[in-house]
Amino acid sequence: NPKGWVGYGEARGSIAAFLFILGGKYAKDGAPAIKLRKVGGPGLAQMDLPESGPQFSPDALVINMDQGNPRAARSKLGSYYERLPDGTNSLFGKDAGVQLKDLKVYNGVYEEGEYIPFTDAEPFALY
Repeated sequence: NPKGWVGYGEARGSIAAFLFILGGKYAKDGAPAIKLRKVGGPGLAQMDLPESGPQFSPDALVINMDQGNPRAARSKLGSYYERLPDGTNSLFGKDAGVQLKDLKVYNGVYEEGEYIPFTDAEPFALY
């Protein structure tokens, strides 16, 4: 997410946003992953909703982290992010929804007083 998360409850746009799948049958020519670009303009690249989990577009990758089912994830590609090369429209293959076995979250570590990128993000910025 090149725009960062600030928790204002907004849909954030970015033409630079992308999803990727590590390994598997779609990684070709020695590449470790396949990258799926944002399509249809920058709008709705990420949903920055503080009450839910990670969400890329309304449907490309949604991990609600709901109390009742915290491992549920769903994916529908094509509207906001590219489909897979064979036309598959889910990050999870033929399944639109799955139960996650593992979820890893990576974040930056910053020293006291060090500038943290996008902490000055504006809600509903139009750029």
